[in-house]
Amino acid sequence: MTTTETTASTDSVDVETPLSVDPDHAGAVAPEDEPRFERVQFASDDLEEARSSLESVYDGRQFRARATGEPFGFRFASAGDSRLSLQTGTFTAHLQGVIPWSRDYAMSWFRSGSVTVDYPVGQLTSQGSRPFLTPTETSFAFAMTPHRHGIVHVDAAFLEAVASERHAGPPQRIVFDYAAVPSDEALAAWRTTLGAATPLIVGEETPALARHAAQQSLVRGMLDLFPWRAIDVPDTLRTERTRRLRQAAEYVHAYADQAITSADIATAAGMHTRTLQLLMSEHLGSSPTNYVRHVRLDRARQDLLSSEPGSVLVSEVARKWGFGNLGRFSASYSARFGEYPRDTLAR
Repeated sequence: MTTTETTASTDSVDVETPLSVDPDHAGAVAPEDEPRFERVQFASDDLEEARSSLESVYDGRQFRARATGEPFGFRFASAGDSRLSLQTGTFTAHLQGVIPWSRDYAMSWFRSGSVTVDYPVGQLTSQGSRPFLTPTETSFAFAMTPHRHGIVHVDAAFLEAVASERHAGPPQRIVFDYAAVPSDEALAAWRTTLGAATPLIVGEETPALARHAAQQSLVRGMLDLFPWRAIDVPDTLRTERTRRLRQAAEYVHAYADQAITSADIATAAGMHTRTLQLLMSEHLGSSPTNYVRHVRLDRARQDLLSSEPGSVLVSEVARKWGFGNLGRFSASYSARFGEYPRDTLAR
């Protein structure tokens, strides 16, 4: 048996809007420049029907379900808009499959059960009810036990615009530390934020500005919960076809403070060194060596801008980022930023 209803419920906190809302008015009319609010719920006691529904919702592949021998139950609910939605799910059987490439960001937590996620450069397993992030801009395989879980699904452009408040640059790809385990203090702050924001996000009558503010607060909470870095990669690299080159660029950003070679970068991205050189030249107009140098110059500039005059020497910053010759560092810095490092430090 299957039911489809409108709902604003969420298992993330004990806040639920009654299901007696008129289905004909499930999507509140929004201003022309405001995304449309939507909410939906699916429920079924048929295992195959539930598997197919979830595969469709997540545009997944190869979803397979295995019963436990106990009576089966399935429920999925989502409320929000194209910027950010809150989702909850109950699936009392084992489930596995593949989630395809996506630019969006998603954070999950389990009230019961667990999941293991395998992606090209690692694996993660949920830890109790602690939130975790699933990889972005790559496909990944998952295997879930019978579970109840919640998800915050965030549009990439929205999260990256909010994150730009923190790194003071243009919106850029955000790479989270997927292995990080949030502290108890950080978790308590997140749950407080989630509890306050949920009724505004899932409420049909919430004014547009109030919903937007609540969505921003959740994104800021995500940014507080996990370490992250803004990665300045061209938009042309943020496609499924160019994902290996993007991974190479992200490796450089992650290990720019270490002695890395072109071969190291190529290995991290799963390609031959010559292929890396050709792709970087084609898409970035740079050799791997020059790309590493540019990233290190950018990091040096960040350090200089964030330091008080007199608190650090230009030579110290140069050495930190692998520039042993101060004269060459100053010349390269000036060519890239149009000013000498000493002038940046004096601001």
